This record gives sequence, C-alpha cells and structure tokens, in this order.
Amino acid sequence: MKRITIIGGGATGTLLAVNLIRHAGDQPLVINIVEKNERFGQGVAYSTVQDYHLLNVPAGKMGAFPDDVEHFHKWLASKSYDFKPADFVPRRIYGEYLKKLFWEAYENRAANVTVNLFNEEALDILFKGEEAEVWLNSGTSLRSDKVVLAFGNFLPPPPRTEDQGFLSAPKYFGDPWNRRIGETIKDTDDVFIIGTGLTMVDAAVGFYHTYHKGKIFAVSTHGLLPSTHKLGFSYPSFETEIENHEKISGLLKTVRSHIKAAEAGEGDWRAVIDSLRPVTQKAWMKLPVTEKLRFMRHLKHFWNTCRHRIPPECAEVLYRMQWTDQLHIKKGRIKSIVLKRNDKFEVSFGRERVTVDAVINCTGSESDFSKVNVPLVRSLLSKGAIKTDPLSLGLEADPKGKISENLYTIGTALKGIMWESTAMPELRAQARDLALQFLH
Repeated sequence: MKRITIIGGGATGTLLAVNLIRHAGDQPLVINIVEKNERFGQGVAYSTVQDYHLLNVPAGKMGAFPDDVEHFHKWLASKSYDFKPADFVPRRIYGEYLKKLFWEAYENRAANVTVNLFNEEALDILFKGEEAEVWLNSGTSLRSDKVVLAFGNFLPPPPRTEDQGFLSAPKYFGDPWNRRIGETIKDTDDVFIIGTGLTMVDAAVGFYHTYHKGKIFAVSTHGLLPSTHKLGFSYPSFETEIENHEKISGLLKTVRSHIKAAEAGEGDWRAVIDSLRPVTQKAWMKLPVTEKLRFMRHLKHFWNTCRHRIPPECAEVLYRMQWTDQLHIKKGRIKSIVLKRNDKFEVSFGRERVTVDAVINCTGSESDFSKVNVPLVRSLLSKGAIKTDPLSLGLEADPKGKISENLYTIGTALKGIMWESTAMPELRAQARDLALQFLH
C-alpha cells in the first residue's frame, strides 16, 4: 500500500490528487489531503466570487491535463456556458471546474483507492527512515510514504519601512484578498496600493465595478503595468538559438532580435514571448546562479510585465480609471508609511508623498521561505528538512520536486529551480508527472 499526504488543497494539490486517483490502477493507495482553509479545490487564486475577476489565459488553454489542454473549454460547453476558446472566463468558474474535477474523481475512485480530507493545519513532519509522519493541529498523525508540500501562495511580505506601526491599522490590508476590504474601505476613501502587477489589477478592477469614488494610487519600483493580451499571432520556435546560452545578455540579445523580426513581418512581440514557453525552464536551469541573480536584479520586472499579461477587458478598465484621473500609476520605492492621529496614512515614495485612507499590499506572495511565518515551514527549516533555494524564490529541490526521499514539493515553491512554475501549463504537467512518479 502506498500512502501519500498532500499538504495544501489549492489548485496544485487538487490536480495532484486527481491525477493520483486517475492513474492509481489496481494498487492499494491512500491519499490524505490537508487543507486548513475552506478553499479546498480552489486556493486563493480561484476563490473569488466576482465575475469581473478573469482568468489571465484564454479558456481554450486552461485545461487541467497536459494531454487535453481544451478540457476546460469542453467542460464549459457541457455545462451550457457560452464561452469561446479565446474568451477570458471568470476565475470563480475555473474554481468550480477544479472542484468538480476533484469530486468526480473522488466519487468514481476505484475500491483500492482511499481518499481522506482533513480541514486542519499541518504543524510538523517527523521523518522515520523510509516513512514520514505528518502531525496536524488536532493531534492526528498521518503515516506517509511520500509527503508533498503544495503550499501555493503566501501573504505578501510587509513593506520594508523603519516604522511598522501601520501594520496593525484597521485599514492596512496585508492580505489583498481579505474580504473585509469591501466592508471596511468606504467608497470615498483614497487608497494606496503597493504594487502594480496582476493583484493590483484585480484590486483596481474591483473598485471600478463597485463604483468607488476615491482616488487610487498604485506604486511599484518601476511603475510597470502588466501588458495586454493580443491574440491571433504565432511565432516559430527558436529553441536551438537559446538552449545553450549561459549568459543573460546573450539570451536578451537573441530574444530582441526575434521580436524585431516578428514586428518587421507584421507579427507581434507577444507571440515571440509565448514561443519561449516550452523551453523557458530548460534555459533557466542551464544558467549559472550569478546570471540568474543578474536577471532578477535587472530584467525580472520587465519579463513579468511581458509574460504575465491581462485580458483586454481589464486593460480597458485601467485605461478608463486613468483617463478619469481616478487611478494613478506611480514609480518609486516606498520610503515610509506613517499612521497619523486621524487614522490616515502618510506614504512617502520616490520623491512624492500622499495621504490616503487605506493601504493594500499587492506586491505578491512571499517567496523567501526563511521569512514565512507558518508553523510547518518554521519547523521544517529549523530541523534542516527543507532549505531555501540560492535565489530565495522557493525551496531547494530537484526539477521533479524531490527534496528528500519522502518529501516533495510542487508549484510555486519550485520557482527558483524552474522559474516558470506558477501558471496552469506548468502546474498541470507537474501534477501529472509527480503522480506517475509516485505510482510506478
């Protein structure tokens, strides 16, 4: 009998469980899924209930299985949703899709497959030879042959300011998905958003659709917004030109030359970036750490804006908000955030200073595990069972997610090793491959 415990019931943990059930064959298998929140099958990404929070990838490419990328769109049709393959579907529907996938797999599982769900928090893992024992907050222990850390995203790191007194203020939100945001922030409040990436877009779009009247300031070091999707273009692979580069400068020069060629031929730069998708991980893993660090210092922000794009519908909302002088995109580093006696925040950044009623941290998930304040992470770090990767982007592991003989990770925690390890095309492949590795 094989016993596999998955810690994390978000999208990645769910896909891993589904693949284990689907490929179990006739061997006895026990799958334990531990998820402390009520977002089983969705995680943070797909737990929104608002239709204006859209997927950032067209429906036709969001299938949960590598060998059936159109599975999601076919599922939409089977449920009488009227979406085309190129449409950007509300994320809540994708969350519904993931939950349905799991429960269908669960209900149709073979008699030799046992699935246990624990709505609890994993506090520690004890390693005893070839076995691991996962301890939950209730005192329950789960004897396991393999344990998978499917953490997903953590809360953003707090701003690096000398005075941290604002962190406990009622209108400072360190969690951009806190449901109290809509209840606490008045429609006339001026809001300061830290970050100008995808999470900021979600927040701004939310304010737009709830008819917010106050001004919104969004600030990041480079002041860059995500690029907008422009579908209908393709570009041939140039894998052989980049697969052996060991310098970021050489990679950048090659990519720029192909963007120039694409645009000269009435193509689009986005297609060039998309053509890199199948080879990005391979190219990243061949780079020395010094070159990866150089990329992180100088090019990461530009890559993210080009690679992680938003639907035209969201871009149109941002344009309207800027055109009406409601949304202000700013560039600069946060110097200080001071909570004043009138409960307003005085925020200093770059050479500017603004006074606002609320602050929302949208800088993205904390990736440095040494700074993650989660009991299980702290325990595993203290005993040396896990360690951060050289870039502090996730955990040290091999490309297949193996940390040790009976401890694995999947998804976002592999970003430092794989770089591309946060979007569905990579996550669905990891989930399938890890399930097959465990079962054979």
